[in-house]
Amino acid sequence: MNISYKLMSSLSFEEAHILFNKGFEGYLLPMNLTFDTFVSRFGDEGLSAALSVVAFDDAIPIGFVLQGMREVNGQKVSWNGGTGIIPEYRGKKQGLPLMEEAEKLLKEHGVSIATLEALSENKAAISLYEKYGYKIEDDLLFLAAKGILEDELPDLTGYEISRIPAFQCIGSDLFPSLVPWQTDPANGPKSGGEAVLLTKDGKVQAACLIRKKGIFGSEAEGITLFQAIENGKDDALSKLFPHALEYDQPINRTTYNFLTRNGRAVSTLMISGFEKTKVSQVFMTKVLE
Repeated sequence: MNISYKLMSSLSFEEAHILFNKGFEGYLLPMNLTFDTFVSRFGDEGLSAALSVVAFDDAIPIGFVLQGMREVNGQKVSWNGGTGIIPEYRGKKQGLPLMEEAEKLLKEHGVSIATLEALSENKAAISLYEKYGYKIEDDLLFLAAKGILEDELPDLTGYEISRIPAFQCIGSDLFPSLVPWQTDPANGPKSGGEAVLLTKDGKVQAACLIRKKGIFGSEAEGITLFQAIENGKDDALSKLFPHALEYDQPINRTTYNFLTRNGRAVSTLMISGFEKTKVSQVFMTKVLE
C-alpha cells in the first residue's frame, strides 16, 4: 500500500459523498445518505471540507475523518462528524494513522479540545479512540415517549413560561458549554430550535433546548429534547417538561444525545413515561497540547 493524506476539499462533493457512504457500509448503524443530505451536513452541522482528512492508497480514497470547529468560551473545540474506512481496507490498521493526520490538522488550526460521539455497542471504535487519548465523558441517551402523557398540565401559579430562539443562548451561560456537538444551541438556528424557560420572580428555575417538528397553525408532529438544566430546588423540571414537551398532546417525543449526568432530568423524564431505545452513544473528549 502507498498511503497518503489530503484534505477532503481535494475531492468533489460527488466523490466525497460516494466515499462517505462506502465508508459506513456494514457498520452497526450504516449510513446511506442522499447527495443533498450529505452536502447539507456541512452547513447544518458546521463541518468543513478544509478541516476534514481523506486517506488515499495511491489515487484511491480509502478512508476519511469529517471535522468541524467552533469557539467555546474562548477555546477552539472540534467535532468528529464521522470516521470511516471502506470495507476493503478495514482490519489493515489504517484507523490510528488516519486519526493522527486529522489531529495534526486540528492543532494547526489551534484547536484545544477534540470531541466525538461513538455508538455504545461499537467497542472496537471506542477502544481505538481510547488508545489515541480520548476519554469517555458521559453516556448519551435516546429516550422516547409517544402519545398523551398527562391529561392536564401542571399549574404554573407563581411561575412563567417563555420561549426564545436557540441562537439567543449562544455565548450565554444558560446551558453547559462542552456538550455533544449537535445538542449545542449553535445548531439551533439551522434546525428551528428554541429554548423554553421556566422563571420565578424573574430568575430561571429550569430550561430546556428543544426542536419542534410541525407546521404553523397545526399541532406539533414531534418534539426533540437536546438539553435541560434545573436551577431551582422545588422540582422545577416536573413543571417545565410537561409544558415544553406538550405532554397533553398525542405526539412523538424523543431525546437526542441526552447527557446521562443530568440525572434529575433523566429520572423526571422516565417517571413521566419516557423509555430507553436501542440506541445509545458515548461522549468522548481529548485535550490537545
